[in-house]
Amino acid sequence: MIYTIKNDVLSVSVNTQGGSLTSVKYLNEERQWQGGEYWAGQDVVIFPIIGHAGEYTALGKTFVPKSHGVARYSQFDAESVGEHNLSLALTSSATTMQYYPYGFYLRTDYKLEGNTLHVNYFVRSQGGKIPFYVGGHPGMKAPGGEAVIEFEREEDPLIYPVDSDKAIPLGKLKRFVANKQFFAECATFQLGSLSGGAIYALTQDGYRYTYRSNCPVFAFWSNPQGGDYICVEPWWGINDFPSAPRELTLKPFINFADERGANFSYSLTIEKI
Repeated sequence: MIYTIKNDVLSVSVNTQGGSLTSVKYLNEERQWQGGEYWAGQDVVIFPIIGHAGEYTALGKTFVPKSHGVARYSQFDAESVGEHNLSLALTSSATTMQYYPYGFYLRTDYKLEGNTLHVNYFVRSQGGKIPFYVGGHPGMKAPGGEAVIEFEREEDPLIYPVDSDKAIPLGKLKRFVANKQFFAECATFQLGSLSGGAIYALTQDGYRYTYRSNCPVFAFWSNPQGGDYICVEPWWGINDFPSAPRELTLKPFINFADERGANFSYSLTIEKI
């Protein structure tokens, strides 16, 4: 089922299948990628694994995860539905435990405030500490699949190549052009050690997407073969790499939650400039 929340500026729709965004309209203009040949998706609630991870071990057993974990393949329940707010919840089941052996409660919260969408992931254990990754994967419209990425502050980030065991200092960075050629060369562009300032994605049709989060990694992606979209992804975790530990609790950037739970948030602001 699809739920829609709206205000005078934004209209946002979320599917209980996967718990993720299906539509983000700004002044009645659709600004989210609507799926197509070069990416059938639109957004992903990433939990508890990021990317196309290899086998991992947990609680003494070996598991073969699906891409980006279990949430995207699961049916969420509507927990709270308001005019400007929506909360969907997913609880562990026999199916999720085939891929992730922990009892959990995952809630995705969506809130509108003017031209800003606030997204929060709340993760709570059903017993003891649980390890996990979590994050978002919103695909926003960008003609030609291109956007100029600018940082609010000059950054001195680390880049985490998807096929490398080492993080590489990138040097001073204020802006770069994310286009099809760029993604053909670097695949998923993973940046860490950022200051926490805003990240802007400027499109050729005059829109600016502003992302804010305290996440440890931001990933940038678009299919290099085609598709008029750009993904700026807030991650509390990272893709597997060749020498990554197989044990889930030892993976870099791993998070833990107990019965009190933990929150992970980002915001997306849309404006015509």
